[in-house]
Amino acid sequence: MLKKIWNLIPILLIVNFLACKNEQTSVTAEPLDKVTGVDPATDTGGGNISFISKEKITLKDNSEIVFPKEGDKSSIVFYFSTPCQSKDTLTSLSDAGLAQSQQLTMMMAKAGLAIVYVDGNAAMQTALGTAKANYAEFNLFKGEKSDEISKLLMQTFMGKKVMVCAAAPVVSAMLTQLTGKPAPEVPSTPNSNLYVATVKAVGDGEVKVVSY
Repeated sequence: MLKKIWNLIPILLIVNFLACKNEQTSVTAEPLDKVTGVDPATDTGGGNISFISKEKITLKDNSEIVFPKEGDKSSIVFYFSTPCQSKDTLTSLSDAGLAQSQQLTMMMAKAGLAIVYVDGNAAMQTALGTAKANYAEFNLFKGEKSDEISKLLMQTFMGKKVMVCAAAPVVSAMLTQLTGKPAPEVPSTPNSNLYVATVKAVGDGEVKVVSY
């Protein structure tokens, strides 16, 4: 019986995404009481991040990326990622992808995100745990409307932290639009990069690349 339920989960996620495809949908994610039982401060995976908090990112070399003070409405902090590895069918994450999404959740659990946006089923499965861990809203959007979403986020979430998980071309386009500079390379293959942008206005921002 349990096996049948797990087999239905990818189908339900696809149905949910298709039902929302023609309009933007917002739901509030339920909190996670316990993500995996591993302390994200000590379980850092293979990337260069040691810990992420609302105030800063601490890297393994002890350098820091410090954010504006919480509530400072002069800018927004964006976290961009691409989806974790999918199965051949592209309808759900592979075992490796699921493990990577759990690592992402652990690393981002204390980030203080206000909202998470995703552009498809793989992105949904990648970022849902992160949204739950942050008590954040969870939204679907169409990749071809990324310009509109960038502007909407700038209008609505000044002083807060936002995460976008989307296909590599969408991430690249949004970074270019938001920062006003050519985006760093965003690999189309699954990876553990986070693109962290502090943006004052559309076309005025800086981005740093880290990995979890």
